[in-house]
Amino acid sequence: MESVSLEELDLEGADADWFEANFTGRAASDGPRFGEPVEVKIDALLGKPLVRHASDLLSHALEHLAAVRAQHEVMLVNVLAELVARGEEPPGGLRVTDWLRTLDPGLTAGAAKDLVTVARAVTQPRWSELASRVTMQHVTVAKAARIIEFQERNERVADPAEMTSAVQDLVTRAPDLIHEDFTGLVRQHTEQVRPPRDEERLDEGRRASRGLWFGAPSRSGMVPMRAVLDPEAAAVIKSALDPLATPCPSTDGYGRTVAADPRTPAKRRADALLQVIERGVAAGEHLPTTDKAKVVVTIDHDVLAGTVRGAGLAMSGDVLSSSTVRRLACDAAIIPMVLGTRGEPLDVGRERRLVTKGLRLALWQRDGGCSFPGCTIAPQWTDAHHVQHWSAGGRTSLLNLALLCRRHHTHVHRHDLSATVTTTSATWHE
Repeated sequence: MESVSLEELDLEGADADWFEANFTGRAASDGPRFGEPVEVKIDALLGKPLVRHASDLLSHALEHLAAVRAQHEVMLVNVLAELVARGEEPPGGLRVTDWLRTLDPGLTAGAAKDLVTVARAVTQPRWSELASRVTMQHVTVAKAARIIEFQERNERVADPAEMTSAVQDLVTRAPDLIHEDFTGLVRQHTEQVRPPRDEERLDEGRRASRGLWFGAPSRSGMVPMRAVLDPEAAAVIKSALDPLATPCPSTDGYGRTVAADPRTPAKRRADALLQVIERGVAAGEHLPTTDKAKVVVTIDHDVLAGTVRGAGLAMSGDVLSSSTVRRLACDAAIIPMVLGTRGEPLDVGRERRLVTKGLRLALWQRDGGCSFPGCTIAPQWTDAHHVQHWSAGGRTSLLNLALLCRRHHTHVHRHDLSATVTTTSATWHE
């Protein structure tokens, strides 16, 4: 192998002192140091006793090996980044994380995921500073992954200026903090970034940020699941699970409790989730079902009408924006408890708001799916929208209802669009 001098290398503006200290084993200000501890490395690799080596040489070897490990991580990221940028796929149809773990069996799933996260980001111009800090080993790959995940997780639901400031603070402070303190700083910034002023943009960003992930099975075969939900989705899911997750104690023939439910709250919620899904995908004609999960939301009348800013509070504790409440109030997804200026209930539910099964079938037959021009979403994936808003006194009848998919339902509410509805069609006006 032909040697290359330091002067011949293209360092692209890298700190030459840093490069010399890391790759030649000599720092300009440190004076003479040990060279590469080859004999110690060979003995350690073969599992031989190390008693013949002096303690200062062993300490130097430990520093050297730690540095090599850090360099190895940087090289992995940058080589992987180039392969990702070229669109190369791992062999055998493997995911990139699985491929890395087959190449390095000692790599944990979390460490492999961090490598992939950083590799996919470092080629993007917005991460150029972070990429340089990773390459210079000022920021570890794990810390860089936390910064990138923070940005991707919060950018849709946070004020852009505050996000920029928070990311810059994380990039700047990462070199000086141990990993545990740094993850605490990430959590702190997550709590502090404020939502943007635009309520519609906030709702849209929250919906875009929700997700569901499954982890790798444990040795016992158990599969972990993690979800991040916007307030609307959280309220709907909680309202569906709560009635089925209540304790079910054992009773005798007289209805007296003889044994408490042995399941923990987490176990009951897991059982409830499975029951909801089983009912939804395999329910027979005579099993009890509801059109939508019922969520009770308390909201002031002026907020619902849109004359003042505010939000609704679901009984689950989730805060829903007024635009979300107005959209959901079209169908049976929520039961709004509308309050007057002194907090008195003005309206609780109004049964005539709810779309009956027969009326829904009539809408399915008339509209054949989402009624918005050009949309082909099937009827079973639509909401029944009140053309004259329910909150403004609109009737729940075939002539005041139209099927809309979730995307167009949001679009219609956002732009306050109207439609001409007959017994045979619904025509929207932009």
